[in-house]
Amino acid sequence: MDPAGFLQGRTRETTIRRDAEGTWYHDGQPLEHDNLCRSFDQWVERADDGRYCLKNDINWAYITLEGAPFFVRSVGVAEDGLVTLRLSDASEQPLAGETLRLGPDGALYCDVRGGTMTARFERHAMTQLEAVIAEDDDGIYLALGGARVRPPELADPLPTTQERESDE
Repeated sequence: MDPAGFLQGRTRETTIRRDAEGTWYHDGQPLEHDNLCRSFDQWVERADDGRYCLKNDINWAYITLEGAPFFVRSVGVAEDGLVTLRLSDASEQPLAGETLRLGPDGALYCDVRGGTMTARFERHAMTQLEAVIAEDDDGIYLALGGARVRPPELADPLPTTQERESDE
């Protein structure tokens, strides 16, 4: 069989979409199967062309993502002020405090996956940061591992730090 003929008419485009609050949809209908939604959260990647896709060990397909590709579901705060993020893809990683930023809606964002993706803190995760919030003469900051971090407010908090720096 000719491989080109086999692929003719096939596409990696889908009607799978995730809204900015994390709800998955297919053909405009919300997906209600928890295990499928959890799997989709774990499969979010970027294709070679920069578009978002779902990618697993078998296949990949383009999707539409509104908002940040990942969510910070919860955080762990160590005694030294270092923060561990628990992400929507079920992974854990240390917070890179220098990537924190506020969106115009007051939500907190940071870079994850080695600075290649953005995560938005869910409200619960933001409240868990209470242990590292402090105030001085210059205002409120987060005391993260001995550093004082004052997240800037950005009109568009979705691009990663790397993406914003490359645009400058």
